[in-house]
Formats: sequence, C-alpha cells, structure tokens
Amino acid sequence: MVLPKSMRIRGYKCFDYIHKSAKKFNSNLMLLKVTKANENLITEFAKGSSTQSCRCALSISNKVSKKAVVRNKIRRTLHTHLKRRLENRKEHKQKWILLSLKPSSINLSLLDMQLECDKLLSRAGLFYD
Repeated sequence: MVLPKSMRIRGYKCFDYIHKSAKKFNSNLMLLKVTKANENLITEFAKGSSTQSCRCALSISNKVSKKAVVRNKIRRTLHTHLKRRLENRKEHKQKWILLSLKPSSINLSLLDMQLECDKLLSRAGLFYD
C-alpha cells in the first residue's frame, strides 16, 4: 500500500523547504525531519485533497540497496506503517514529515525498521505508545 494522496508531499519546493527548516531526529538507521506545514508550496493538484493528518514522504537511496525491488518493498512496508500510525491524527495536521533511510538499514528486518521508525516518531512527539 502507498500513502493516501492526502498524506503525500509532492514537489521539489516542498522538499527544499523541509531540508532547510526541519527539526532533525537521528538514529543509526534513519533520519526523521519534521517541520511546520507551508500550504503555499503545495501544488494545485494536491490542494484539492484535504488532509486530516500530517503529510509524509519517504526517501530511500540507491545506497540502501541497488535493487529497486528491495527498495520498493521497504517503501511499501514503511508507507503502510506511517499510514497506520499517523492517519486521522488531527493534532499533527500542520506537520510535514520526511523519513530518510541510511545505508546501514538494509541489514535489519522490516520489523526492526518499523520499531526504529516508532522510536523516531515518539522522540519527535508524533506518536505515543
């Protein structure tokens, strides 16, 4: 599964904004960037879909795995995980989240990646057990 359109971040201006103004949360496997939403940067196509939760993006580089099949499997798993954790959370409506995987993350199982994602989300104050 992928993220619903209302939860996606699209466009290079949005990513530039996140990279410049986000608060960063590091771990050995992932980097989480969280910033306040800037609705002026969202494209007209994405504005039509109103969101009840935060917007998210996931970045997995070729350094994680050269095989697109592996990267897509990780992406689908983490998209489903983020959707389950953050969908319909109105308190985070004005947040944008970018999750980047580091090359060392390929050595772990998908479950361990989800647990690491939960740790970063809780450190950022976006998810509570």
